[in-house]
Amino acid sequence: MGVLLWWLGLGVFAALATPQLAQRWPGWPWAVASAAVWGFNLILLVYGIGPPFRVSRPPFLAASFALLMTAIGSGNYWATLQLYPAYRVDIEYAAWFVAVCTAATLAAVVGMQWLRQFRSAPVTPRRLHWDWSRLSAVTYLLFLVSAVGTVATVVRIGYVPILAGDPTSARVEFPVIGGIWYRLSMLGGVVALLVGVHAAARRATLFHYMIGLLSLGLVGVYGPRFFVALPLGVSLILWDRTRSPLPLGRVVLLLIFTAPVVAIVGLWRARDQNAMLLGSLGLLLYGALGEFRDLAWALGYYGFGDRLLHGGTFGSVVVPLLPTPVWQVVGIDKAGIYAHSSASALADAMGQTTGQRIGVYGEFFINFGWTGALLGAALYGVLLAYLDSLVRDIDARHVRGIFLMLTAATAVFALIGQLDMFTSTLTGFGYPLGLVALIASRRRNATGIPQA
Repeated sequence: MGVLLWWLGLGVFAALATPQLAQRWPGWPWAVASAAVWGFNLILLVYGIGPPFRVSRPPFLAASFALLMTAIGSGNYWATLQLYPAYRVDIEYAAWFVAVCTAATLAAVVGMQWLRQFRSAPVTPRRLHWDWSRLSAVTYLLFLVSAVGTVATVVRIGYVPILAGDPTSARVEFPVIGGIWYRLSMLGGVVALLVGVHAAARRATLFHYMIGLLSLGLVGVYGPRFFVALPLGVSLILWDRTRSPLPLGRVVLLLIFTAPVVAIVGLWRARDQNAMLLGSLGLLLYGALGEFRDLAWALGYYGFGDRLLHGGTFGSVVVPLLPTPVWQVVGIDKAGIYAHSSASALADAMGQTTGQRIGVYGEFFINFGWTGALLGAALYGVLLAYLDSLVRDIDARHVRGIFLMLTAATAVFALIGQLDMFTSTLTGFGYPLGLVALIASRRRNATGIPQA
């Protein structure tokens, strides 16, 4: 009933729209259409996918993030106009685009759930369970390795990136400058994930929480917020799935309080003095989710069809699966393929010196237009449906739980990232986690009896 009233209100608004409205707000039809599609998306969530509505369910989390991205991203565009009035993109069209792609994603989830009703229940396999004493020992060891790697990397860089310099433009050079030390430093994110495992299983001590927070500081010292946000996000949804449901009201409050902090950190990191001309609200919006504004730009630039990349960015999705020396053996230039990623292609088109991200929907669009975007959104929905079916059968003792939640959180983050970020994040965190699992787990059958 609520959705019907929502649609009725939108219809009345559209019917009463005047020519003066079109002059002052040319994109209002796309905004109304986007709002109408979100009503349809709500129907798919409530009646198609169904309860429980928890933040650890991938379809619910992805749809909520897409809506949040649209709202805050539109606010970012408004704040941008306050500083640069001549800058113009069709932000309402971007809102329509994301709403329609989300509908395709949710429809695919519903379809996959319907198809699974005709499949027989799988046999419960033996599972790997954590050995908590060994896991704690490995967590402490990795923290020490990460701390040493961070100190060595900062010494090589010559300054603390988050406090000085311009990490926005220089951060792509930090892995080269730091070498192996930088890679060891980034194990701090893995440490934070392992602390999240302890917390979800009620095994975390105060010391665990302390090194978890310190580990986030180690990976955050280089500037990017992603390496801090991802372990936190994975830990929260693992907690929600395996320990106790996170109240949605508290999650909303958490977002309200943390979003300004994230935005301020982003502005501090970028050293954008022009932003200081904005008011407090504009300042916060300007520092959050500029990827949505860039998506609107890309939809206009590639929308005519003559500039589509025809899959040219997809090579960068595959090469993160293996290290550079392995690709060199078969004669593949990993760095050269990365140079044609969507972030690099957009940076060239936009005249920027750093990679630009527009999310997985946008990447499918710039390669194959609307057809590719809708098919890609449907494939994304298949992935979410598959993850949703798996995460219902885990608890904090299961080793596979952290891998599933890492995949789910990475898939949601990909809505503002790019496809190669999805695979590089899974390998960057997943390979060390796999090694940890070999050391700090033991095999048990469905009854929990240890196996020899």
